[in-house]
Amino acid sequence: RFNMDPGLTSLIGIALAIGVPIGSAAVTIIICGTAMAGIGTEKPELLSRLIITVVLGEALAIYGLLIAFMLLSKLSDITTMEAANKALISGIIISVATISAGAGISYCGSSLIGATAEKPETFSSNVIGVVLSEALAIYGLLIAFMIIGQI
Repeated sequence: RFNMDPGLTSLIGIALAIGVPIGSAAVTIIICGTAMAGIGTEKPELLSRLIITVVLGEALAIYGLLIAFMLLSKLSDITTMEAANKALISGIIISVATISAGAGISYCGSSLIGATAEKPETFSSNVIGVVLSEALAIYGLLIAFMIIGQI
């Protein structure tokens, strides 16, 4: 039977909680930011509305940071493998949620940017895909909060 140290298991959860969401945010910002840069040269007046794609991408990193801070604040309380596994699972949950949200924001965001450049009046209906993609990360954030509350 394999048995890890609770502290190490918790630190792995913390590393996942901060590392993966930052990576998801970076990819989202790169994809949407480059699309915005292209549109900004032709229609700079649209950039103030389209910045939502980059802002929501950055929010993914903030969600991971929140979970990592919460886990760090509980580190001294994590003395059993049960508590450590909850910390690890919280890190995994926010990681998977932000990867999923990042993919959705990237695809929907770049499409939103292109569609808005062609027909600015479509922005309001097309932004829904970006916002709903962001909601995926919020679902993971809420579940991770609930699990951390049980530590």
